[in-house]
Amino acid sequence: MAEVRQLITDLRDAAQDGRALARRYAAVLEDVVDEYCIEFEKRAEAALARLETVQ
Repeated sequence: MAEVRQLITDLRDAAQDGRALARRYAAVLEDVVDEYCIEFEKRAEAALARLETVQ
């Protein structure tokens, strides 16, 4: 019975660790996507400005 309790405790801890890791990776991914989108917007605005000056 003690081994079963320990297994349950270990599984619960592993699940909590997995969720924490997933949250960290999700935050990192969100930051990367935000940074990419901001950079893309800057480039798109610059390209539109160039197109407007050509016309």
